[in-house]
Formats: sequence, structure tokens, C-alpha cells
Amino acid sequence: MRKIHFLLLIINLIVIFCCAADSNQGILSLVSYSKKAGVGYRVYVEDGYAYITNNKGVVIFDVRQPEHPRKVGEIRAGVTFGIYVDNGLVYAASSSGLVIVDVNDLKNPVKLGEYIGKEETLCIHVDGKYAYISSNRGLEILDISDPGKVSPVAHYGDKWAEGVTVVEGIAYLACHGTGIQVIDATDPASPQKITTVADTEGAWDVHVHGDFLYAGCHGRGIKILNISDRKSPRIIGSFRDDDRGEALGVWGDGKRLYVADNYNIEVLDVSDPANPREVGEYKKVVGAHDIFFDGNYIYVAEAKKGLIIFELKQDQRH
Repeated sequence: MRKIHFLLLIINLIVIFCCAADSNQGILSLVSYSKKAGVGYRVYVEDGYAYITNNKGVVIFDVRQPEHPRKVGEIRAGVTFGIYVDNGLVYAASSSGLVIVDVNDLKNPVKLGEYIGKEETLCIHVDGKYAYISSNRGLEILDISDPGKVSPVAHYGDKWAEGVTVVEGIAYLACHGTGIQVIDATDPASPQKITTVADTEGAWDVHVHGDFLYAGCHGRGIKILNISDRKSPRIIGSFRDDDRGEALGVWGDGKRLYVADNYNIEVLDVSDPANPREVGEYKKVVGAHDIFFDGNYIYVAEAKKGLIIFELKQDQRH
């Protein structure tokens, strides 16, 4: 009889543990991962392929079958942090500048050009014929209309900037020390500071969807900004959990916000941007640096597992 009671106790504990684990993950479901990505810094997904930056450059994965990510190519560029992919071209922000690579043949990437700067580049956003690069010296603007002859256009600032995005000629620069700086770059040759958004110190990554800018702030969690007035953003919501407010990578779509917060992967419901709430969390990560959402799948660049892929549970896809 004692053995039966003991077995029942064990079964109950297992059930409780499993339920707690599932509850903890919420709408997240782990699909797969690949250590072939190395130490992942940033991730960009385009047309069924994931591009992960690491200490050697960029690793390219075929993720059309997310359960079995398959390495199909790589770009040797040295330590690389920033990545942007557009129309068969990869723009890789390496530690020494910018490398532009044609990846129409993924197994045989062809370097088209590069730009060697004086700064350590960290993040890149491409808009038309210009590349906007955040660096340890602020914002660099490059003319990339001819990939074989990349040329500098302008430089702004002298502070360390982690992230950058550009909307209608306005650049939002995530400066860790001072916060989000709003730069008028409608004339790329003469960028002018408009303002620094208060209470965004620690800004690490920025992502824009429509009239909302999502900012991940190191030590301050998430800030949600209304940028309907592009030159005068205002904070309308914030979120900070109990893990010191880490937020190194963010990707939002107006309904949900996906966060790589170094220790965890989090999903927030931001349909009411003034009151974001957590609806999913996955804790078994070590150094989750960046995140990207595409086609119901969440792609994470992580230090230990490299590339991690999650899926939204079936009833949460729409």
C-alpha cells in the first residue's frame, strides 16, 4: 500500500511540474535549435531562410522546415553584429564596417563590396540607397546605391549606439547611455538631432510597426512609444518583469511583442499598448540576444544554442 501511495505522489508531482512548465511557456512551443550558428548575436529571416550573425560572420539556415533547420551557407566577415537582408543582398555590419554580399546562390555567396570604417558597427537598417549603421561612435550613414563603391555620407554623434531603425527619414537611435535619440535624416547628408526621449536610458534595440515603436532597454525593460508624430514620440506603455528588466532584442506587430531578454524569451500582449501583459515565457536560454517573428515562428539568436526556433500554439496564430 505504501508503494502505491508513493507512486501516486510521484505521478501527482510530475503532473504538477508539467502543468507548471506548460503554464510558464504560455503560448510558446519550442520547435528546434542548431548550435551550428555558433554564438548568435542577431537574426534576420527572409523567404524561408534565417541569417544569424556570430564571431565569424553570418551563418545561413534553410528554415522552411522549422523542425529541421539546415545550414546552407556562410559569409566570412569577422565578428559581426548587425544584419539586414533585402532583395537577395545581405548587409552585414562587421566589427570593422559594412560587407555587402549577393546570396542569390546561397551555397556560394558573392561579396559585392565593403566599407571599412573607424568605428565598431553594431546594427544596420537599410532604406532605399542608404544604410544607417549604429556604432560605438553614434550613427553612420552610407550610400550603398553601388554596392561595389560604398561611400560615407554623414556621421552623427559620438556616443555608443546599439540599435537603429528609420521611418520616413527619421532615425531612431538606441543609445545605451542616454536613451532613444530622434534624428532628422530626411537629408541624409546632414542629420540633425530632434530630441532624446526621456525615460529610455539603457535603450538597446528598437523595432517599429505602424505608429508604434518598441524599445528594449537594458535594465529598464520594455517601452512602447507612439510615433504617429514621427518627430515627437511619446511613451504610452511599459513593461518590466522580475529579472532586472533585461531586453536585448524586440520585435512587435501591434498585437504581440516578442522579447529576447538575455535570460528568457517573452511574449507580451500589446493589443492595448498602454497595458502590456505577459502571455508566454521560456526560461531555458543563455544569452538570448535578438529575436525575429515570421510566419507564426519565432527565431532567436542565442549564445549557447545558436539558433532557436519557437512556434505559437495553434489557437494563438491569428
